[in-house]
Amino acid sequence: MAGSLTAAVRNHWVTSGNSVRSPHHIESVIESAVDALVERGIDRSWIQTGRKASLPASFGLGNTRWDIVIIKDGIPLGGIEFTAQSGTSARMNLSNRIHEATSRALAVRSSDQNGGLQPLLGLFIMWEQGRGTSVQPRLEAALNQFLDDELYDEIAYTTCNSDAELREPVEGMSVQRFIDRFSRRLLARAVGPLKVVTPILEPYREVIEAARGEKKDYSLERVPKRGGQAAVFRGVHKASGIEIAFKRRLSQWSKAGARMGREIEIARILSAHPHVMPVLDFEAQHRWFIMPLADATAEEQFLQLKDPTHLHRMIKSVASALAEAHRHGWRHRDVKPQNILLLHGRWTLADWGTVRRPRGQTTFAGRTGAHIGTPGFAPPELFPGPHAPEFPAGPHDLSVPATDIYSLGRVAAWALTGQWPQANIPLLPAEEPWRTIVEEATQHKIERRPQSIAEFLAIIDREHSKAGRS
Repeated sequence: MAGSLTAAVRNHWVTSGNSVRSPHHIESVIESAVDALVERGIDRSWIQTGRKASLPASFGLGNTRWDIVIIKDGIPLGGIEFTAQSGTSARMNLSNRIHEATSRALAVRSSDQNGGLQPLLGLFIMWEQGRGTSVQPRLEAALNQFLDDELYDEIAYTTCNSDAELREPVEGMSVQRFIDRFSRRLLARAVGPLKVVTPILEPYREVIEAARGEKKDYSLERVPKRGGQAAVFRGVHKASGIEIAFKRRLSQWSKAGARMGREIEIARILSAHPHVMPVLDFEAQHRWFIMPLADATAEEQFLQLKDPTHLHRMIKSVASALAEAHRHGWRHRDVKPQNILLLHGRWTLADWGTVRRPRGQTTFAGRTGAHIGTPGFAPPELFPGPHAPEFPAGPHDLSVPATDIYSLGRVAAWALTGQWPQANIPLLPAEEPWRTIVEEATQHKIERRPQSIAEFLAIIDREHSKAGRS
């Protein structure tokens, strides 16, 4: 169906003499996009077009109109705007179009309605490549800035020349990629927590199959275990008697809602991985979610992890989870003992709220601030300070796989030394092979660390082989 959408975009442009014009209304492209969304699992009843298609805005502006809006159970999940420009008007209207796209996204991003849940925003650009004067460099710079500033989650960008030849000039902004990723992310927000019960999740089948986002389905203890951003209650799924953990965010601000939304979305997508803590059920506005009740955190298993054999198993488990996340382009950015949980004897990584999405999937500039992560475990590029003044770009721009590898190395240093790391100050175990492993993983300069989880695991195997240990 993405092919049909591409064909509709191509048919939008027809050749007439030496110029390209668009006698067909853009509605045909919108209709094809709706069909493509439906083919990928979006219920047609959720989709609104025309005058009724609007998203909430702030500053007393009322609502902003979008060409396609996806709403489920009264919750706006996403909106897509289509723009087509041809002939000399493309050059003359470029500034206006950029301003309109910016203002539209900012109005939605700054809204605190729906408990802080931010809808996904998509921009679909169809632009003529005019002869002589080209606006492409300026337009493409603006589109990349939209992604860098996290105003739009996905962008499709096509151009057409006087021969009606369709092009997709920017990698990562193809029609196929746009419709596939936008649909997948919508479903991650709209559908129940899980559809497929893997063997690892079999103990929670009854919770998963009954999941409907209703707090009354769970009985909770009165006293929570509070964290920095949320309170976690021990509880029971009433219908099955299965023990669960109920995580409720403490803040109603939009940033907190977006953070919990990221946790839910990514835990769903990685739910089949044995070393990722799954989300079993969640409330539609992302104020709480349900996960399995962990046996302990790595922090609570401190004495056991002083044993290098136990530590080796834990580090490799978390590295496995990170490798899968990195394969999708995500960076966890807050790997620390409290976020590493033991579940039925299996180590899992949790709390993906500060995750860095792949380029073009982020949500709003400034959300991360000047620092991100936990002091001592965060690398200098995420937590600059007196000992790391050379990282001015900030955490949003510098998150790479080596960022998470640094934090995992600091977890190993913490476990073996018994000392809580201090921000950007070296901390090394006394004994090999872990001294060398930690030293290489926690280099101050990003380029001197292992650049992938595979490289990091190879160093672990190499050093253990040197030491004659398994």
